Amino acid sequence: MISRLWKITLGGALASSSAALILSRIRTGSYGPGVNCTAHWLHGDDAAKIGRLDVSHSLAGIATNTSAVFFWAWFYDRALGRNPTVMRTLLLTAALGPVSCVVDYKATPKRFTPGWELVFSRSDMAVIYLSMVVGMLCGTLGKSSPRKKTEGDEA
Repeated sequence: MISRLWKITLGGALASSSAALILSRIRTGSYGPGVNCTAHWLHGDDAAKIGRLDVSHSLAGIATNTSAVFFWAWFYDRALGRNPTVMRTLLLTAALGPVSCVVDYKATPKRFTPGWELVFSRSDMAVIYLSMVVGMLCGTLGKSSPRKKTEGDEA
């Protein structure tokens, strides 16, 4: 069974990458810049100017975003605990977007930021962070492992 951590990571990475791709197409007319910009740590700021999707920039950008989502998913998963209440889940989820944005853009050296500011407006970036958070929340839904039936359980 897939652990909750991996579900949270997958949900957040798919949602934020999809939002970046769609917003990129809307803002620039091309899908590439939205995910390529995240590879700026490897290729420099010019990565955001690459309009096409390609292995060198796009794969590096998506892998970088997924790694960053995993980083946040680890903290989120630990903060949730084993059996989080609905209120705890909602409060942590609501805090996740702003906290991750502040850390990403205020406490992280520029070279290691998401790079979205190279392509998107602040409101677009907020949509991407919101997408990540909603995707991560979706990863918490459902059971991570099947419940074992004990003798006292009724069918």
